[in-house]
Amino acid sequence: MFCLALRVYFYTNTNADRNMESKRQGVLPFLACKCPKCGKGKVFKNSIFSTKFAETNYSCTVCEMSYEPEPGFFYGAMYFSYALIVGLIITCSVVFYSLNLFDYAIVGIPATIIVMVPLIFRYSRMLMLYVVYPAMYKDKFYGKK
Repeated sequence: MFCLALRVYFYTNTNADRNMESKRQGVLPFLACKCPKCGKGKVFKNSIFSTKFAETNYSCTVCEMSYEPEPGFFYGAMYFSYALIVGLIITCSVVFYSLNLFDYAIVGIPATIIVMVPLIFRYSRMLMLYVVYPAMYKDKFYGKK
C-alpha cells in the first residue's frame, strides 16, 4: 500500500500521465475534505462535530465522481487509520515523557485517541480518496483515455 502511494507521487510518467496529474487537487481541498477531482464538492454529509460524522456522500455534487468505485473500497482506510493512530500514540508518548508526566499517559493517550476518532476516521478516508483512488482507478478519476 505504502509503495503504491510512493509510486503515485514519485514515479516519472509519460507526457500524457503528466497532463492527467495536473488535474489533481492540492493540500487545501484535502484538509477541507473536498472532492479529490474537482476540489469543490463535499465528501462528508455532516460536520465533524455531529454524531453522524461518518456519513459519506455517494458522489461529488459538482463533478459527479463516485467516492466509492467498488463495494468495500473504504476498508483500505483501516490501514491509514492504523498508521495515524500509531503516530498519535508515539507523539503523545514523547510529549508526556518530555513533560515528566508519563504516569498520566495511561489515561491521557486513550483519551486523546477517543477525542481524535472523528479526525482519524475522516482523514483516513481522505487518504484513500487522494492516494489510492487515482492510482487504482485512473480511468474513473482522470476520464477515459
